Amino acid sequence: MPTELVLLSDVAPTADTIVRAAAETHPDGSFLDYHDGLIRQIVDVDGRAVLQVYPSRPVLDPTQAAAAVVDPPTTFALWTDITIPFGDTAPGRALAEAVAAAVGGVVKDRV
Repeated sequence: MPTELVLLSDVAPTADTIVRAAAETHPDGSFLDYHDGLIRQIVDVDGRAVLQVYPSRPVLDPTQAAAAVVDPPTTFALWTDITIPFGDTAPGRALAEAVAAAVGGVVKDRV
């Protein structure tokens, strides 16, 4: 089963942001873009998926959004779904954290 994470931030991660973060954590990987950016994926050198990032959405009800994650921050404007496919989650989590750092956000586990 994939691991579901959430990036909570005030700035949406762009394709360039994801590629720059991946260059630090997975320099031999590749960036794939499906359905005109609806799914952005980083794969490792062997073509195995490391991380998938979906479009950011505005948070309309911060209370409801905060209840859906573990240890939410006090303020955030955007919600970005992130999944780590099957297997070892360490590489995907490291990449998710790098993307979050690049946009000034935090990665949280979904409840």
